[in-house]
Amino acid sequence: MNLQNWQTQLRKGLLDVVILNLLQHGRCHGYEMVQTLKQIDGLKIREGNIYPILARLQTDGLVTSYSEPSPDGPPRKYFKLTELGQKTLADMNAHWNHIIQSMQSLKKGKRV
Repeated sequence: MNLQNWQTQLRKGLLDVVILNLLQHGRCHGYEMVQTLKQIDGLKIREGNIYPILARLQTDGLVTSYSEPSPDGPPRKYFKLTELGQKTLADMNAHWNHIIQSMQSLKKGKRV
């Protein structure tokens, strides 16, 4: 088994829920998200990774976006959760928490 490949696939699978969790605390523009997510050890996100995910989340109705003027240059595109995004995120977090609890049980030798 290639551990690097497994880690890459895990990161790809987590990015949706990570981005939605970030947005639950308020609006954010893409560059700001990348800088915040770079601080998560093991995530290894690049700016080019986040925009296709945001576009898909927007197409799915989970986030919405709008532009605002920026004092530092061109307008910034901000993203925020929609009502559907909030509900979906709650479901995703509940599922994730269930997986974590089950994994902790397995690691301790308990059957789930």
